[in-house]
Amino acid sequence: MPPTPKELGKPILPPTQITRVRFTASGELLASGFDGLVRRYDLGGKEPAELPAIKGHDGWVTALAVAGNDVISADSWGRLRTPKWTVDAAHDGWVRDVSAHGDRVATCGKDGFVRAWSDGKKVAEIDAEADVLSVAFAPDGKGLFAGDLFGVVRRFDLAGKVSQTFDAKELYKLDRIQDVGGAKVLRLAPAGKTLFVCGAIPTGGGFVECTPLLLAFDAETGKRLSQWKGDNNKDGYVTDLAWHPDGFVAGTTSGQPGQGKFFLWKPGDAAPFFVNAKMPNCHSVAIHPNGSLIAVSGTNANSSGNGRVKGKDGDYPANTSPIQVWRLG
Repeated sequence: MPPTPKELGKPILPPTQITRVRFTASGELLASGFDGLVRRYDLGGKEPAELPAIKGHDGWVTALAVAGNDVISADSWGRLRTPKWTVDAAHDGWVRDVSAHGDRVATCGKDGFVRAWSDGKKVAEIDAEADVLSVAFAPDGKGLFAGDLFGVVRRFDLAGKVSQTFDAKELYKLDRIQDVGGAKVLRLAPAGKTLFVCGAIPTGGGFVECTPLLLAFDAETGKRLSQWKGDNNKDGYVTDLAWHPDGFVAGTTSGQPGQGKFFLWKPGDAAPFFVNAKMPNCHSVAIHPNGSLIAVSGTNANSSGNGRVKGKDGDYPANTSPIQVWRLG
């Protein structure tokens, strides 16, 4: 059984909401935010030390990936940025997800397209003909997995031909006139044999209620291998997932105001072997390259979003995203 994670000091407190946390190959912690910055933290000392932030975005930084120590980020205005090049209009508006493989970057956007880039130039464009929420490079770098609003994951070659379809349709529900759910997160185990598809089973639209669902597929055959389903429809969506070198995944969920969990699950098990429900509305998780640390971003406490919670001066406080770092062992 893997060691139980323990909180490593107090949370890091960025002054904004955080969309994604990631680690670079050298162990630097990254946190992309609503303020257009990618914040950087050195965790090597007794206390986390904030380093100069990466700038270059005008909208929310909605997607974040790393390739070694290179930071790839994209925003709600459609800009894609790497250390060496920038594409101002990679998509028409919101970039939903980004994936990196060698010197290539893949993106998907609210405009329904999946694109691949190299050295700032577009090398592939796929009209997914759907609202695409997630993207991941195939292990060989010659194909792309794309997950859509309807719970369908397709494997495309770079010419746009579909070679595989993975059915995760329980992640979607049409509630009256509202489309709810989707394949929100795609992750591949490092060997490329297992594809994880994350989202939730919706029970209704409007004030969305849904039960977290994490599916594991054989990436070659499309066969379902195992799954984890949350406890109830208040827990919400699986919002992020990271692979640990010891053969388990770390995930986060976010549901009704104040509901959110950080969990560790070994594929094939009936339930997670560790669950923490103290951090409200968790949105992202990252694992240090050596597997010793796990970073989880949540939402500030008492943030119900209904206008009733006020600060000391009677002002409505802004939402922020505390980042808790955990040590294994």
